[in-house]
Amino acid sequence: MSSSNREILRKHQIMHPLRVPHGVLDTKRKMAARPFSGLWKVSDPALLQMTLVAGLLASVFGDCGPPPNLQFASPNKLNNKDFKTGTTLKYTCLPGYSRISSSSVTCNDRGSWDYHVFLC
Repeated sequence: MSSSNREILRKHQIMHPLRVPHGVLDTKRKMAARPFSGLWKVSDPALLQMTLVAGLLASVFGDCGPPPNLQFASPNKLNNKDFKTGTTLKYTCLPGYSRISSSSVTCNDRGSWDYHVFLC
């Protein structure tokens, strides 16, 4: 490269300094990357999608939905619709039936209810 071409290139770089995506020039005019600053805006659709996916994953893995519907028994005090891992619910036999086996169900870490067959 000739010296005149180098001079033109140098002048062009002074007028239009090099930039990195999401980066700035430091005080010595060298590039310094800031990979996460300004990466997301509150209205960014990708941020919204990531937030929704994170929320859905949290609700799918480890938590249980409604407890099982049993023919001869009903759960005591059902105040929630979602139940955390380890939650135990007690069931009561319906009128006319008496309990013969365990009366509880437990939300396991796979997001389903563990229980033995209820016999009322």
